Amino acid sequence: MNGHGVYAEVVSDEEYEHAILSGYSEQNIVFNGPIKGTEQVRRALKHGSIVNIDSRREEVLIEKERPYNNGQLGIRVNIDPTIFMEKDVGYQEDGFRFGYSDDNGELLRVIKTLEKVYENRRIGLHVHVNSITRSLRVYRMIAQYTSKIIEKYKLDPPYVDIGGGFFGGVPGKTTPREYIQTIQEEFEKAIDISKVKLIIEPGSAAIGSAVELHTSVVDVKDTKFARIVTTDGSRIHIDPVWLKKSYTYSTNAKKPSINKQVICGYTCMDHDRMMVLENEPELSIGDRIVYQRVGNYTVTLGGAFIKPLPPVYAMVNGEIEVARKKMSIEEYYKMETA
Repeated sequence: MNGHGVYAEVVSDEEYEHAILSGYSEQNIVFNGPIKGTEQVRRALKHGSIVNIDSRREEVLIEKERPYNNGQLGIRVNIDPTIFMEKDVGYQEDGFRFGYSDDNGELLRVIKTLEKVYENRRIGLHVHVNSITRSLRVYRMIAQYTSKIIEKYKLDPPYVDIGGGFFGGVPGKTTPREYIQTIQEEFEKAIDISKVKLIIEPGSAAIGSAVELHTSVVDVKDTKFARIVTTDGSRIHIDPVWLKKSYTYSTNAKKPSINKQVICGYTCMDHDRMMVLENEPELSIGDRIVYQRVGNYTVTLGGAFIKPLPPVYAMVNGEIEVARKKMSIEEYYKMETA
């Protein structure tokens, strides 16, 4: 991503350092999140990162020390969830966690604080919210809400970071062009878009469609109720938050179809079940099951539970390269005892 000019969006001191180690210049890092460390905020402001403040602690640091900002500074806005349809975003009862609320005056207060500290410097806005449906309605409402904030406080933001939560090249779903066109349509009504940079955070969309999990069948058995197919993969690799209902997959099974097969992972948890196949070719030991479009958070959240981290391969110019070798038990042990 860095090689293609894509910025790194990070939400902790450790991720900031990770981006630096991965070759990013500090001018190409967007620093978000509520847990930024004091020293890392100082460093980010000094060396030109985009920093979107989210907490009173960061605000106090900026107000007290007035650190030199060679980059850009922004405020995360806490958007009222009731402007959305509940099926689109949820959190109707308790609201979103992040940012400063306009409804209780906190947003205006922090705007005045930053304007006082930085005088004529333009302040950006970060307006990301989590979306369940990833509907165009969500981004239209975000853009409308942001436009009202800009007009209400006569702001001149150098950028608006609208966040992410997009579909990533899924056939039949909203395309990147449709998202951007919808956002642009709303912003054009309120601001001069030629003077405002639109920042998007499509990390999960970009990586989601690009990753597959390759597994093999290691055991097949029948119980009173079902055919149990055990594989050398696990649901922790493709659904670390245990919410998915279905997957895009393929198999190389050649036998005739059978009524029902319960596809399970290698862990000792009975609920480590990926899916149920009905009226599909019978799987045998050694057969392959490949899960497509499973890149969202899976590699990072999968963990080394029961078995150490699996290898990761990358297709580069038609050639397969090792991106991460399989963790050995010795490496795992050293990690636990270092």
